[in-house]
Amino acid sequence: MNDMLLDPSDLLQLTADTPVSESAGEAEIRYWKFLIVDDDRDIHRVTRLVLGDHTFEGRKLHFLNAYSGAEAMTMLNDHPDTAVVMLDVVMEQEDSGLRLVRYVREELDNQQVRIILRTGQPGQAPEHAVIRAYDISDYKEKTELTSQKLFSTVYTSIRTYRYISRIAADNETLEQLVCHRTQELEQQARQLQASMRQAYEAMTEISLLEERSRIAWDIHNVVGHTLTAAVVQLEAGKCLIDIDTSRASDKLELAQQLVRKGLDEIRSAVHQLAEKKDTIELRKDLERLVQETENHIGVRIHCKIDPLPELTFYQSKLIYHALQEGLTNGIRHGRSTSFRFRLTIRDGHIVFSLRNNGVVQPDVQFGFGLSALREQAELAHGVLSLQEAPDEGMELCFRFPITVELAFASSADRRGEA
Repeated sequence: MNDMLLDPSDLLQLTADTPVSESAGEAEIRYWKFLIVDDDRDIHRVTRLVLGDHTFEGRKLHFLNAYSGAEAMTMLNDHPDTAVVMLDVVMEQEDSGLRLVRYVREELDNQQVRIILRTGQPGQAPEHAVIRAYDISDYKEKTELTSQKLFSTVYTSIRTYRYISRIAADNETLEQLVCHRTQELEQQARQLQASMRQAYEAMTEISLLEERSRIAWDIHNVVGHTLTAAVVQLEAGKCLIDIDTSRASDKLELAQQLVRKGLDEIRSAVHQLAEKKDTIELRKDLERLVQETENHIGVRIHCKIDPLPELTFYQSKLIYHALQEGLTNGIRHGRSTSFRFRLTIRDGHIVFSLRNNGVVQPDVQFGFGLSALREQAELAHGVLSLQEAPDEGMELCFRFPITVELAFASSADRRGEA
């Protein structure tokens, strides 16, 4: 190696385990770990002699020595922070050095350490083939590697290692920041979901209270007016009983009808007010509503309900009200005589469809009932629409996501109380 080819007897006898003055912690900070892999011990001594007094990027070298590919594998396992490997190609085997390169890059997955191939038999590993096939920093023949070229090659490799290490550290820090931020966002999303759920349930409770207040107002006004009219007819009948028996009888008959009507209205209102959460069994309630509608009104309803997961009271009530409102509107406004009702699950959503054979309404105007239902659907993150059906009549569509985290349900919901 020109000026490196010195008589071994003139070299300093430096060994691989020469201690450093600093502690292990200081060595990690102030030294670059430099691994020499060669089965020729003179190469180790000459390399240490040439590079031992130099500093590279402000640090000296801490030499590690391996005399075979197997020793080098063990050394790199023990010292993953090695900066540079000066590697001979031919050792215990003709391709020991090349095997070590693959081991470092593929099995250890160490992409940071810089590997300099230094061979005395270039015919065994031609430069152009090696550079193309192996991830190495440089390729040098021992005969051409003067002390100056050795210094330059090592300096360049250490500088590259430093840059790659900084990038790797920055990437790791960035990944940690991204992971931490992702966890924060996931936590915020869960909290937001819980908050929205609580808000939805609170709004539903308010809606139920408003509905009950409306029913109570109906009792006060409609039923009160009906009973007042009945009292007036009774007074008129009393006055006419001695004058015109026929007219008095008509008045009493009318009063009787009004009282019956008032009683029916009171029973209906009280029944609505007395509804309890634990009385809601969605499938049975839907089937009962379908059966009662068919029996009392004379329409035909084809009903298909797929197996459903556990739903909250509010979700069940929303589905029930949607069917109730859809049937009422189809009969009252569309003069429908036939319905097709389908309730299924698709892509994590409850999908509600009610088609009728009634009059097509090209410009649908939502009344009080459908408007209130649409507001409830939006609170449940759902979508409600009324549109022309593909074949005939109109179709009421309702879709909302299934609530997975039932733990967020209110304690009242879990107890099944109103």
